Amino acid sequence: MTTQMTPFYPNVDNTVRWPITPQVYFEQVKEGDDIPAVDFNLTYQRMIMFVGATRNFPGLHHNERVAQKRGAAPGIFLQNNSCLMLWERVVSDWMGIYGRVRAATFRITDFHLAGEIIHVGGKIQKKSQDNGLNLIELAMESMTPRRVGMTGTVTVALPSLKYPTTTPRWDREGKATVVCQ
Repeated sequence: MTTQMTPFYPNVDNTVRWPITPQVYFEQVKEGDDIPAVDFNLTYQRMIMFVGATRNFPGLHHNERVAQKRGAAPGIFLQNNSCLMLWERVVSDWMGIYGRVRAATFRITDFHLAGEIIHVGGKIQKKSQDNGLNLIELAMESMTPRRVGMTGTVTVALPSLKYPTTTPRWDREGKATVVCQ
């Protein structure tokens, strides 16, 4: 007797829609404005997914016993590039699809541990124009439940109201080409 296998396809939830964030333009922002903050729940699943996505496999980032044995932290903690991924999410949600990240600087001052809620936000520190680019420097901060966990800056280029779909493209030497899409 042969058993016929039938494929199983779970129902798809078509009610969930990811809205496209409204585009932010250079003329619309002012120095001192806050950008919308996001709270990230650092579940064990999310932490291990970050490790897999970055292929950074030291046990410190996904194994409690290894992290404790090495005296690095009380438990598993977020790696540097994953901390930056949190900032990238907040910044990209704020700036819209035609904004581009130009540079980021950061300093980690406290562990981002599994099981914590990390509050990430920023403030517009400086507006400038350079060779046709509309640059915004954001002062960014990640708050752990204990204290500030990471500080730094992210510089982005925004389109203008006059040329709403203009975006920069950087080459390896850091020279920008402005592209109208």
